[in-house]
Amino acid sequence: MKHPKILLIISCGKKKALGLQDRKMRASEAYTGPMYQVIQKAKREGRWSSSLHLGIVSAKYGFLREDEFIEHYDLKMTDRLAEKLNPQVSEKILKWHNELSFDLIYILMGKTYLKSVQGLDAKVDTKLVVENMGGLGLGQRKLITFLERYSEKAKPLTDFVK
Repeated sequence: MKHPKILLIISCGKKKALGLQDRKMRASEAYTGPMYQVIQKAKREGRWSSSLHLGIVSAKYGFLREDEFIEHYDLKMTDRLAEKLNPQVSEKILKWHNELSFDLIYILMGKTYLKSVQGLDAKVDTKLVVENMGGLGLGQRKLITFLERYSEKAKPLTDFVK
């Protein structure tokens, strides 16, 4: 059973790995907040599909692929900054999509971060699902549900890629 190629995009987090203060780290390892804890647990338990890719919207870096290296920073996303980053974020997402041809782009972020991807639906030629986290706890539950549906142990995500 072939699973669709999916790009999951979430926002950065204030909580970062201690080692980031001393050296650059991959974005997927540098952020350690609750959403990233859900992702790390899914990876440890074999519930992270090999055809799932992680993108991160950062207040400092704009759009990051999970394997890009970052330095420590402390910058909070604002509406104005999200709107300023929007063209760069959209361009980098589209570039990655053009390279890998995702079957689905699933975006799960808070309302401020969502401004950085506003208008992407008109530019992308694949299924795009954009969800407001609705608070951290609810966001974690949405992410867990998404990962459970997408896990290689689960049935294909036909409800997401129709």
